[in-house]
Amino acid sequence: MEIVIKDELKEVFDSTGVTDIAAFIENEAIMMLLTKESKYRTEYNVFKDKYKSEFEEFDRKIKESGKEDFEVEDDLMDWEFAYHALKNIENKKRLLSV
Repeated sequence: MEIVIKDELKEVFDSTGVTDIAAFIENEAIMMLLTKESKYRTEYNVFKDKYKSEFEEFDRKIKESGKEDFEVEDDLMDWEFAYHALKNIENKKRLLSV
């Protein structure tokens, strides 16, 4: 993929000491990924602490119980989203060798 950068923007990079724009963009993308990881790790850990369990174990336990608890089911959906987001981020980090 080729990115076209306006001359005016190149001047901004130059004036701030950024000489390798591609490396700068790569570093920023990695920082965005790590920021998302931190957000989802925090959310994941809130549920892990609340239910004293890892997601997969708790999910299996809830499905086997067959009980309806709307608060637990809502938590489980949010927890599952955080779980899958973290898995996705781990894959991206692996591909980027981060």
